[in-house]
Amino acid sequence: MRDYLRVEGGSGTLPVFTSSVPRVSVGTCLRTLRYLHAFQLLYLIKRRLPHGLPKRPHCPARLREMARPIFFPEWQPMTSRHAIETGKFRFLHLDSPESGAIPWSSAFYSQLWLYNLNYFDFLNLSFDRPDDPPLLRKAVKLALDWCEHNPTGQEVGWQPYPTSLRIVNWLKFLHQNTARMGGTVESQSIDGMIASLHQQVLSLEQRLEFGLMNNHVLKNAKALLFASALLATPDAPRWQAKGKKLLLCEVGRQVLPDGGHFERSPMYHAQVLEDLLDLRLLSISSDVDVALPSWESKLDAMEEFLCQMVHPDGSIVLFNDSTLGASREAAELSAYRGTRKDDTTPKSGLQVYVFEQSGYGTIRDHYTGDALFFDCGPVGPDCQPGHGHSDLLSFELSLEGQRVVVDTGVSTYEKGKVRQYERSTSAHNTLRIDGIEQAEMWGSFRVGRRPPVGCLTAGAVAGFHFVRGEHFAYRHLGVVHTRTIVHAPGDCWVIADWLQGTGSHQIESFIHFHPSVRVAPCPDACAAHDRPTNWRIRVGDTCYVLISQGWNFCLTEAWYSPEFGLRQKQSVLYCERQADLPTGMLYSIVPGGQIVPRVSYIEREEAVEIDGTAISLRSPSARSR
Repeated sequence: MRDYLRVEGGSGTLPVFTSSVPRVSVGTCLRTLRYLHAFQLLYLIKRRLPHGLPKRPHCPARLREMARPIFFPEWQPMTSRHAIETGKFRFLHLDSPESGAIPWSSAFYSQLWLYNLNYFDFLNLSFDRPDDPPLLRKAVKLALDWCEHNPTGQEVGWQPYPTSLRIVNWLKFLHQNTARMGGTVESQSIDGMIASLHQQVLSLEQRLEFGLMNNHVLKNAKALLFASALLATPDAPRWQAKGKKLLLCEVGRQVLPDGGHFERSPMYHAQVLEDLLDLRLLSISSDVDVALPSWESKLDAMEEFLCQMVHPDGSIVLFNDSTLGASREAAELSAYRGTRKDDTTPKSGLQVYVFEQSGYGTIRDHYTGDALFFDCGPVGPDCQPGHGHSDLLSFELSLEGQRVVVDTGVSTYEKGKVRQYERSTSAHNTLRIDGIEQAEMWGSFRVGRRPPVGCLTAGAVAGFHFVRGEHFAYRHLGVVHTRTIVHAPGDCWVIADWLQGTGSHQIESFIHFHPSVRVAPCPDACAAHDRPTNWRIRVGDTCYVLISQGWNFCLTEAWYSPEFGLRQKQSVLYCERQADLPTGMLYSIVPGGQIVPRVSYIEREEAVEIDGTAISLRSPSARSR
């Protein structure tokens, strides 16, 4: 395991199928810049200029008195309390030093680690226990320590994104706990926090993130609105006007009609949903009006989307930049909103969902605990696809409630070989053609060439349920990739790829398994069913068989990153073959002891036949071309 943790240091091992880090050319840069708006470029340039702190205003701010306190959900209370008590912090599976100053801007830590420290999420607590006064003093001391060691405005913590999160967390802390500080915390300490907050909001107001856009601007808007509601200052009306204008614009742009967030990351979707729920509660409980048109219907759509993008274990799928533990669970957010719905899910039969604008499809059997998640969405918004991956037509699969086929996930945002691999085609459960990536990923968050996507469709034929999608990432090679995933009776899954085009091409396929899954050759099944390559997949005490048709998989390994800073060894089935187009590729995942379905291609019809039932491999858009 340690080798996988040291890849960037040069002493570890990248997966055998990893392509080399691409050379960034003038063409790459031009293909990246052509999608940006002119104002984005101006703000990106402005962001790199030296930035000092605004002068502290002559009229000091004070905490606004509210008719009744607003209680926001706590964030990881046990971990947060321990961090405040000890002054030791753990983010991305890396601890702060045992002794010495808090590393607010230490060069030893990655920027993401420092961001997490500077967010001050650990202050998002209600200190309502009888023994909490000493902890309150320590919490205020941590905030004042930040003020002391971040005096210039050039430190990491003054960047607009961590500033936005810290403003909200400090305001929640002060609003919920100031009344409890009497006789425990000196008033000048509280005044010092409020004075710093005022300066932080003024700084943020000058540095709104119109260069990076996306969820960053929503965080900026949320901070301005929280400050306008909870700080009494002549600046508050201006903050409210700016914040509300930003919020109205960005929610309309970022929340798609099907409820998905346009960055196509379930993790950021959950974070944005929580931001909107915080603002909804703030609006209900204060005189700050941040109500949005169709507010409840948007929240309904976002909540439904998130509930469909979680595995039976209750946690999100790891499409694009998504990790576990960086956002609240879907069930927590439903409870926060107060929408604990009665379970009307049928106890048998399958449910198929398609989110057309987001590009995600699901097939779910609540009775067996099987769930498939299919990705056919764009890399991300053209203006900023930095959280996108080369994962078109990838999928994740849970069987009997346990994750079996998984995407690689994300362990780091730092530029380098690891980041490049985790965004690459080979890190996902899809096909790569001629060794070329689906999208031109470079740097940490840059994308040059972006792959167009086709229609995402779903349906049922004679008891067979399917999702189907296509993409044109390899159109410059004359290749179109269509994938259909079918749930067949007997809880069997069939993955059917169809490659339309001409000429001979190198085709690679990748199947990544959860670390708990054991994969081994299955010679008995191979002899019994006359297949070239079969594999036994053991999930706990349950056994499945993966049966390929005409393609020889080999077993290798890579890593799985369910959380930032964590890489776990996993099994990967990998195959490589030179083939003339048009051609197809089939493999099935069948419960052990189950009758194996008869699967074959009907090439003249571009369809797959499963136990005598034909299912088309062509999407409606392909038929119309």
